Amino acid sequence: MGPFELATLILGLGFAGFSKGLAGLGLPLIATPILAGVFGPRAAVTIVTIPIFVSNTLLVVQEWRDRYPLRDLWPFLVASAIGAGIGTLLLARLDQRTFAILIAAMVAVFVARGDRLLGEDLAARRARVLGQAICFLGGVLQGTTSISSPLVGSYFHALRLRPAQFVWVLAAMFELNSFVQLIGYSLQGLYNADIVALGIVGLIPTLIAMIFGIWTRGRLDPVFFRRIIIVLVVASTLNLLWRTFLV
Repeated sequence: MGPFELATLILGLGFAGFSKGLAGLGLPLIATPILAGVFGPRAAVTIVTIPIFVSNTLLVVQEWRDRYPLRDLWPFLVASAIGAGIGTLLLARLDQRTFAILIAAMVAVFVARGDRLLGEDLAARRARVLGQAICFLGGVLQGTTSISSPLVGSYFHALRLRPAQFVWVLAAMFELNSFVQLIGYSLQGLYNADIVALGIVGLIPTLIAMIFGIWTRGRLDPVFFRRIIIVLVVASTLNLLWRTFLV
């Protein structure tokens, strides 16, 4: 791994870790397109599973006192885990170009429809009825792209959870899904020494930035922060598509 690859790993997971600590989501949404432009889409998804698993573990423990009642949450956890299992099987069957388009499409949904998905409109109200279906689809997306927060986040936002409780719910769901990912990817032989090493090295900027994100939660203007994230995600996605189809 050269200096450019190392810098990409540190900056990409650093930005992503900060978002994860601040809002409980955004780690794969930000990190995957950035890393995919350098390491390739499939490798990027596999690398980020390690920081995802560790960061969600820490958030589940940290926000335990504000946890959502498990008796109400378990149907959504089960639906999401089943979807993640199916998604891991789809990962190895997707070619690089299809995979790049899938990631770009998910980012486009977030950029173009994110405010509506997370707002108090008819889409959010329908999400309350279709919650388990949304969690299942989110699990499939996490299994294939590691990106499920736009869909899953919109549903739990519609429940008007407190910020700490919202973070805990997403962390618990993503934790279970990432555990399924780790098992599924291992059985398919997607982890090798280089991938594991990159994932472990990536833990350092992820966790440092996540701690800072937790500390600053509620202190930054959310509108300004979202604009920064959108610019970063759009730029990294364009870079991914350019490298996949034109280089």
